[in-house]
Amino acid sequence: MQFVRRGIYLFGGLFCLFCISVSAYGQEPVRIASNIEIAAKWIDHAPFEQRKFLTRLGTQSRPVLFEVIPYNRFHQLMENEQIDCVLSSQPAEFDNTIAAVSRVRFELRLFNLAGVDLTSMPNVEIGILANLPRPKVPLTSEIIWHDLSSLEQSVDLLSAGRLDAIVGDIAHIRMYDNISIVQADLPPVITIKLALICRDTEPMREFVGEFDSSMGVSGFRHSQSDENRYTVLNAW
Repeated sequence: MQFVRRGIYLFGGLFCLFCISVSAYGQEPVRIASNIEIAAKWIDHAPFEQRKFLTRLGTQSRPVLFEVIPYNRFHQLMENEQIDCVLSSQPAEFDNTIAAVSRVRFELRLFNLAGVDLTSMPNVEIGILANLPRPKVPLTSEIIWHDLSSLEQSVDLLSAGRLDAIVGDIAHIRMYDNISIVQADLPPVITIKLALICRDTEPMREFVGEFDSSMGVSGFRHSQSDENRYTVLNAW
């Protein structure tokens, strides 16, 4: 997942649907930046709410292409029109954009290597995605944060013993099939809702509107001061 390592078409059983969409309509895919990997394997572990959001996103009339990119590059790529949309919890950070009303919720927890007791350590070094807030951690230890560009980087550093813990969600951690990484016996440290945020163009307005309709909501929000022009008719 480090940097622009790969683009991923959505999802397992939807690969054939994607091929049909391209051949039938000849449309370019909507390019969506994410700093977490969205892959067929992830769908096996994701809870229903997340599967619904991302599966519906992949079944619109235009095909979807996910690109795994560090969060600190999102703004530049959007401004240079090198990407169509991003997944982020902060729509207001992006100018000249619209955001889908639909959101996808992730519950983030601490993960450590099996056999490690974080509560007994005087200092705990924790890896976290650079765009996430620094949460309160229910430990008496001194917490040392390390900003990381991707969850894959977090997993690699934890596996190598260069970190004591990482912040992540259970579905993505399980996707790496690393049985030495276990969920810490602690409550969630962050609950986050990601939005689909797209450049404010007519094609993207159509795409966002179609996606929200498929999710059972209507209307989208601008990231700027005219946000209140759009009203949510239903919510999920």
